[in-house]
Amino acid sequence: MTRLRASLLLFASALAPVERLPDHGLSARPHRIMQPDIEPSRPKAAAIEHVRAFNAAIPLATAALTSSRPFILEAGPEDRARAIDCLAAADYYEAGPGALDQRAVAQVVLNRVRHAAFPATICGVVFAGAERATGCQFTFTCDGSLERHRPSPRHWLEARETAAEMLLGRVETTVGQATHYHTDWVSPPWDRAMDKLAVVKTHLFFRWRGTTGSPAAFLQRHAGREPRMAQLAGLSPAHGGPARQAPPTLSEAPGSAPTFKPHAGLFLVVVPADAPGTFPRLAEERCAGLQECRFIGWTDPSRSGQAMPLSGTAVDAISFTFVRRPGIPDHALWNCTEFLRSIPDECLLRGT
Repeated sequence: MTRLRASLLLFASALAPVERLPDHGLSARPHRIMQPDIEPSRPKAAAIEHVRAFNAAIPLATAALTSSRPFILEAGPEDRARAIDCLAAADYYEAGPGALDQRAVAQVVLNRVRHAAFPATICGVVFAGAERATGCQFTFTCDGSLERHRPSPRHWLEARETAAEMLLGRVETTVGQATHYHTDWVSPPWDRAMDKLAVVKTHLFFRWRGTTGSPAAFLQRHAGREPRMAQLAGLSPAHGGPARQAPPTLSEAPGSAPTFKPHAGLFLVVVPADAPGTFPRLAEERCAGLQECRFIGWTDPSRSGQAMPLSGTAVDAISFTFVRRPGIPDHALWNCTEFLRSIPDECLLRGT
C-alpha cells in the first residue's frame, strides 16, 4: 500500500567519526560521511563561517528532485517496535528536537534501507559500523552519546511519533532520494563527488551521481525482521530494556464509537459501515478547533487500531482516513475495496 499509509500522518551534531560505506560493487572505493553529534564541539567561529560560505556556494543539482516512494514497514509488532525505536534514535541524536529535521534524517535512513549499498533493515542501517570506535555510519552509535545523553520523555515520544509516521508511509519530499548528509559547518571530501539535493536548516543532503544514485538503485526490499540492538536496551523496551508500560486504555464518550486518544489531534475510531458518506462529518466533529488532526476509522471493530503504532492487521483494515494540516486543504480518503467512490483520488490505494 502506498497512499494508504502516506495518508496516516501520525504525531509521533563538530566533526564526527568517519563512516565507511559498504562497497557491494557500486563504487571503486569506500565513501565517507561525517555526521553531526547532538551536542557538537564546533571549530572556531571564523572557520565555521568560511566553511558555511563554501558549502553555500555549492549549487543544488539542476535535475528535478525525485521523491521517494512511501516506505511501508510490513512487520510484526516486535520488529515494528524495534524499527521505530532505531529510527527514533537516529532522528533524535542526529537531528535533535524538531519534526522537519527529524523527518529529513528519517528519510535518509529509509532511502538507505532501499539501496543495495546498505543493510536491508532500519536498525541495520542506523547501527552499521557501531562496533568500531570509528567508521560508524551514524556518530551517536559509537561515540558514547547513548550513554552520555538521554532524551527527555517528551522528546523521546516526539521522536518515536515521527518515526512511526515515516514507517506508515509519510515521505519527506524536501530531501528526495538522498542517502547522505552533513551539517553546513563541515566540508568532507566525499560530497565533491555527489549531487547536493537539498538544504534543511543546517543540514545539506546528497546522493551519488550516475546509476548508483538513480531511482533504479532503490529496489532493495526490507528484510522483514529487525535485529535487537543492545545499545538501545536502556532506552527501548523492544531492544531488551525494562518491561514495556501498558498502553493507555480506550476511552469512550457517551453515544460515540470507541476512540483511542494518545494525545489531542489523533483519533482511532470505529465508524458505521452503512453510512460511509458521514465519515468526513464525523472526522470534522472530532477535529473541531484543531489545526492539526488525524482521524482513522475502521468498520470492523475486531481489526481496529487500539494504540500507536498500528499493527499490520489494523493498517490493512483501515476504512477511512482524514488529515488536517496547516496550510493545505483537509484530505479525506476511503478504502475503495470497501466503498465505491466516483473520484479515484479519494481512494486509499492498495498494493506497493
